[in-house]
Amino acid sequence: MAKNKEGNNGRPFEIPRPVFPKRAVVTGGMPYGNKELHFGHVGGMLVFADTYARFLRDRIGKENVIFVSGTDCYGSPIAEGWRVKVKNGEFEGSLEDFVNRNHNKQKATLDAYGISPNLFGASGLGRSKEIHAEVTDWFISSLHKKGQLNQITTMQFYDEKAGMFLNGRQVIGKCPVEGCTSEKGYADECDLGHQYMPENLINPVSTLTGETPSMRPVTNWYFKLRDYEKLMKDWVEELKKRKDIRPVVWKTIDEFLKAPVIYIKREFEEKYMEIKGSMPEHEYLEEPKKPSFTIQFSELSDCDTACRILTENGIRYRTGKTLVPFRLTGNIEWGVPAPVMDGVDGLTVWVWPESLWAPISFTKTYLDDLGCDENEWQKWWNDDDSVVYQFIGEDNIYFYSIAEMGMFKALGNIKPPHIIANRHILFMDTKASSSSEIKPPMAAELLEH
Repeated sequence: MAKNKEGNNGRPFEIPRPVFPKRAVVTGGMPYGNKELHFGHVGGMLVFADTYARFLRDRIGKENVIFVSGTDCYGSPIAEGWRVKVKNGEFEGSLEDFVNRNHNKQKATLDAYGISPNLFGASGLGRSKEIHAEVTDWFISSLHKKGQLNQITTMQFYDEKAGMFLNGRQVIGKCPVEGCTSEKGYADECDLGHQYMPENLINPVSTLTGETPSMRPVTNWYFKLRDYEKLMKDWVEELKKRKDIRPVVWKTIDEFLKAPVIYIKREFEEKYMEIKGSMPEHEYLEEPKKPSFTIQFSELSDCDTACRILTENGIRYRTGKTLVPFRLTGNIEWGVPAPVMDGVDGLTVWVWPESLWAPISFTKTYLDDLGCDENEWQKWWNDDDSVVYQFIGEDNIYFYSIAEMGMFKALGNIKPPHIIANRHILFMDTKASSSSEIKPPMAAELLEH
């Protein structure tokens, strides 16, 4: 304890001394490999991560701090970005060449700003790629062995005119989650991170042909995220008591810990009354002053069935935030190969799950470069006197504080990181994001200016 001081009431009080971990990992959210860094990446997240890493190096010694980040190399946004640039004559070369060019530009921008991670890796390039593939195989195989995965068949968008399934970014529409202010809804998530089933996307359009796509069944592996609802609720209560956690973190988690609901516009109430007997058991919630009414379900599967019935009857609706099974795999070619499980092969891992354990891959890559044992990362991530500090943007709380927390707890041998969620930097009164209508300037441009 520090020296006694006198409080407002004249009585002495003690100021507790700060407590630091013995060792720490600092991570910064990974920028996509389809572009250079814009100033939202740098000013909204990486500057904070770098500053805290420097502070910890001063407090506990630089040999006890590892600061890692890197380029998120896989996924449909990158594949689609490359396809469009090649089509428009703006780029020549392979998809890997495209990612490598952007990775080098991102790294050069960080150097120009003086941001100094121990490793700025790349999930699809060099030694980082090899280790990331190994960690991905181990992670998903372990979840499967523990009985934490399900095969689920869902409907995926198919462009009849183009004759192909559409990846997540080749479909655009309106997010079906009630109250969402997203400017863009993609196949099964919007640009604010809300998750939904593809068939619930409002007014979908293929970006390839401009046509309305049809739906065809596909089967993927999903993590049983809903099984961890009780654990999440207990965790939220713990987070509420901690002064080192921003309220936006636990408030966002809490929003998803609700029963599955559907909001239906009042104009369809009479039609709903005609068909409600054909729908799974649910509760009608009376809210007379609102422009829509709410029906609530105890099971997510019942809510999904109801959505299909409403769609078939031409009734417009939106769904509420709730925990849904977290998709781990997909069928796009540009992705980390998924392990073969129960005879199912040919799948790749969806970019969001593998980006959640990429900081582990990058930690392992850095330690591998130092010549350490392959299990050395466990000391940094899981020891009682170690802490992982994860700096993210607030629109990614769902992934890093809900999906990641659930999977880490399911494995039982990875401590959940300390999440630091930053508010968005604004540009022209809107979020500084490349998915916004008004694009923010690139970070390198801003530095030159």
